[in-house]
Amino acid sequence: MRNGYGHMIIDHTVTRLRDEAAKRQERLRALKTKDDALSYQKNARQIIQQAFGPFPEKTPLNARVTGQVQGDGYRIEKVLFESRPGFLVSANLYLPEISGKVPCVLGTCGHSPEGKSSQLYQSFCARLAHAGFAVFVFDPINQGERDQYVQIQDRSLVNQPTHAHNMMGKQLELLNDGFHTWRAWDGIRALDYLLSRPEVDTTRVGLTGNSGGGTLSTWLWALDDRFTMGAPSCFVTTFLRNLENELPADAEQYPYGVVGRGLDMADFIIAGAPKPALVMGQRYDFFDPRGHQQAVDEIIDFYRLIGAPEGTAVGFRGPRTHGYWDENQREMVYFFAKYAGIENVEILENPEILPVEDLWATPKG
Repeated sequence: MRNGYGHMIIDHTVTRLRDEAAKRQERLRALKTKDDALSYQKNARQIIQQAFGPFPEKTPLNARVTGQVQGDGYRIEKVLFESRPGFLVSANLYLPEISGKVPCVLGTCGHSPEGKSSQLYQSFCARLAHAGFAVFVFDPINQGERDQYVQIQDRSLVNQPTHAHNMMGKQLELLNDGFHTWRAWDGIRALDYLLSRPEVDTTRVGLTGNSGGGTLSTWLWALDDRFTMGAPSCFVTTFLRNLENELPADAEQYPYGVVGRGLDMADFIIAGAPKPALVMGQRYDFFDPRGHQQAVDEIIDFYRLIGAPEGTAVGFRGPRTHGYWDENQREMVYFFAKYAGIENVEILENPEILPVEDLWATPKG
């Protein structure tokens, strides 16, 4: 006879999270004035900062350009920098062939083994560069050129980014540290490099990424005030929907103390209000579309309550399964162009996809 013992922990946790979600809904319904909303936002920001901090001191990036590739109307520089002393980050900087300072976007990668060289991520960078944006996209830890487990012979243990991320997450827990903090710090230091470039306008700064990059762009949106517009894709839903669906997640996707202190994913976008935010998903995504709609509704209601102009926060759901497909890329480029003041933008229809090795910032990838 079957029994439910194997499901007791998940059932117990779902019950607890449903209770937390109900309490949060009560808090949201109690917000009646702009001052109420700003107080809620201030508390959310404090919880988020505590969940990721303390960050280390900023140290020299020791950045260097190791090569470049010519694209159609833009060039790609291959960059290495150190987010921490001796901790190398491999990246590509897409620069449009436009005189004067241009708006910029930080691109965060999802869980593709190729990292920044993944076809979909090359596509969104090329489309932004074609539209007039400088784009800086960097490899996540143990993706692309950043193998953290070189000496492990059984590559099946670490070839999938989520496997490696969870392994590092468990190791960092033993040190009272968090993998989410390391990932966010890479993003903050990548932004430092991007904004140091003389080609970019530091008053027009976008942030986008898909899947695991949607995760990181959601976290960074709440953590760093220098972003002026954001467009996370294929991540934002609700923590409760993920748990009810028994959706696997990696170590960076559940920052310590956030759920237990009553926050949800929408609160990370709320933390950046009233800056323009486009929250994207997919109709057939495994990140639950019902939760995505709930989050979008909460975000839009909050923006209205603080008096943000209509359309400053919007949702978009593509017609496909999980991925940064063309529809979402187009919506993101149009959104950023609107708030960067770029008129009559044309979407690049067939971005050139380069071989992975052409984008290596290191000699052998």
